[in-house]
Amino acid sequence: MRRHPLDTIEVLITSWILGGEGGRDRIPTSHGILDRALRTAIERGAFPPWVRDELNFVDSRIGLRCVELSSLLNWAQRALLTTAPNPTCHWTQVQISRGAARRILSEHDVPEEEAIGWGGILREAVDRERES
Repeated sequence: MRRHPLDTIEVLITSWILGGEGGRDRIPTSHGILDRALRTAIERGAFPPWVRDELNFVDSRIGLRCVELSSLLNWAQRALLTTAPNPTCHWTQVQISRGAARRILSEHDVPEEEAIGWGGILREAVDRERES
């Protein structure tokens, strides 16, 4: 069964929040960092199969891209999960609390412990991408 894009971004955002320290955080939106980090996280088994199945990656002239990522980030912004990208378009600020993230996960029947692990994997992949 195909899910709504909002379902996919909700799992990604909630995992990001729960997988790190503190309640709010920035997610990179430039230079393909998140695209490559998502691919790495998926290769390491992060996220439920229905999320992995919704994400497609292509090699483009500017490097690896997640085809759906731009649209997903727009959904996150419309749903007030994140802010509009900053003026330089390098990051977006997550606007939901850890408590809200837990509630959203429960709506998708996603165990919090798994989301914490997935978020940690994604954050680690982002950190590696930023360093390279």
